Amino acid sequence: MALKAILASLDGIDDAIKALYVEKDSKFVLDVEPVDGFALEDVNGLKTALGKERTTREKLERDVVKFKDIDPDKAREALAKLEELTSIDPAKEADKIANTKFEAAKAQLLEKHKAELTAHAGKISSLEGLVDQLARKQEAIAAIAEHKGSVDLLLPHVLNITKSEVTDEGVKVKVLQPDGNDRVNGKGEPMSIRELVAEMRQSDVYGPAFEGSGQSGSGKQPGNGGTGGTQQRGNFGGTKEERAAAIAAKFPELKG
Repeated sequence: MALKAILASLDGIDDAIKALYVEKDSKFVLDVEPVDGFALEDVNGLKTALGKERTTREKLERDVVKFKDIDPDKAREALAKLEELTSIDPAKEADKIANTKFEAAKAQLLEKHKAELTAHAGKISSLEGLVDQLARKQEAIAAIAEHKGSVDLLLPHVLNITKSEVTDEGVKVKVLQPDGNDRVNGKGEPMSIRELVAEMRQSDVYGPAFEGSGQSGSGKQPGNGGTGGTQQRGNFGGTKEERAAAIAAKFPELKG
């Protein structure tokens, strides 16, 4: 018989089965020990957050496309036609007056066009920055959640060693080495954020930020009797702030 994850009451439940539940928020939740990343938990909040991030990213990508319609070649052709008109030699005074007005209009047009191009370039740069941040943040959150890690502790470190670029195929996220070059996996292929997070999960430094990682959080592997382990700087077994400070002290190059 399958056991229900949550019960409103233990009335009528066999005593042997009652022992498998713990009371939480006036309900009785099945007491499950996490094994190999599998655990009983409520992920509705995380799914909602990921959905909002995905919607925002898609909207920004659509906005970026709007500014790709500016054709520099056509703008140069228009300026060339204006230059041809200015080369006309007026034969009469009326023509000189008309030419003077034309030059004034031309100057205003060029100035306005230059200002519009500058404004469009600024908007595109800003939107590309937002798309970059959201693309990396969304992929990092998904990878950390997949490996049962703490988003608050791990997300800043993942973002500090990743970047994204816009290609014809879309936005691609890359993992960086300390020297800024692209990092590769064991197959010689560009490392993904999921591979990066999986590697962090096995690290003595980042391991305590994952559920059921097997790391003690004090710089020693569990089961060694408290001796012979590699001592790390900082309190990896303390509060969230203390763990974050310990990780930052161990890897100062990752500070943003």
